[in-house]
Amino acid sequence: MMPTGKASGNAVLAKARALYGSHLRADDYRRLMACRTMTELAAALKEYPLYSEALAEVNPQYARRVQLENLLRQSLYTRYDSLCRYDRSAGNKVYEYFTLCCEVDELTAAMRCLDAGRPGDYLFRLPEFLQQRCCIDLYALAKATSLDGILAAVAGTRWEKVLAPLQSAKPDRGLTAQAEPLLQDFRHRALVALAPAKGGTSAAPNLRDLVELECDTSAVSNAARLIRIGAPDSVVRTNARRDCTALTNDEWEYLLAARDLDTFKARFAGTKYGPLLGHHEYSVLKEGFFHYRCDWCRKWLRFSTDPTLVMLCYVWLARCEVQDLDHIIEGVHYKLPPEDVQPLLVGFDEKD
Repeated sequence: MMPTGKASGNAVLAKARALYGSHLRADDYRRLMACRTMTELAAALKEYPLYSEALAEVNPQYARRVQLENLLRQSLYTRYDSLCRYDRSAGNKVYEYFTLCCEVDELTAAMRCLDAGRPGDYLFRLPEFLQQRCCIDLYALAKATSLDGILAAVAGTRWEKVLAPLQSAKPDRGLTAQAEPLLQDFRHRALVALAPAKGGTSAAPNLRDLVELECDTSAVSNAARLIRIGAPDSVVRTNARRDCTALTNDEWEYLLAARDLDTFKARFAGTKYGPLLGHHEYSVLKEGFFHYRCDWCRKWLRFSTDPTLVMLCYVWLARCEVQDLDHIIEGVHYKLPPEDVQPLLVGFDEKD
């Protein structure tokens, strides 16, 4: 690494760890879950440094669920922006992947607003660094009141081809449900492209280990879900993508040969992931993976010296926290007791 690259790498290590130092602790989660109105919750969130700027314009008295969810999602972009500015050693592929993920989030958010019959609820707030790299016409997306408007916003971009199948979208199904598989497939292929080739004998993990963990989370979860509902073998294999995995081909064949969910889970327990997920309480495998991945990212955020790995570990933990806040917002909206919300919070750690 050149001297400037080393300095940049050290800067992103420090920046990511400093940002994580402001994460929500167990007592913070309890306080937020105890809020009984959206007004009370908005006022509490505005007191936390990581969210105060994003929620600065929110009047708690008039706070709405969708407004808070959108602003919290967009607060992530400010952190992406600051990390990308620090880390010049990561290369264009990482910046491109961050931008792509932001574009997926924005398109999904806009479609959800359309599905809800409230297109005016969608607002974008990408920081300048990411706006410069975003290929979508965000102003046109914010004005879209129909599928045609969304397709016009992505005309001439990589998303035009990805979303082309929506031109024959079924009107009796939600737009988001039909678009998400297309968007997530494209994001998946971009993620796999980030992973370095297998090799090396270092005990310390690298970026490939993190990518394999994310890909295996999706593949195992999809396989378990489809086997549970009795989907055809061809459908199970198609949706259990194994293009970047920590499991061997023999392990996958043994898993996919299971004819029912109990057999699948028993065989999964014999893989390398079985004991790792066994330390956590969970009802579905995806939830178990998320808990394990949180632990993995916390560990290597602290101990890794790879700037790109540390940055992506922080990004995962930050996204989990915002998703946890979405669950808390829903809990307040539907007036659920804290004990019903807490099991949904992946980032909640009683020991933190």
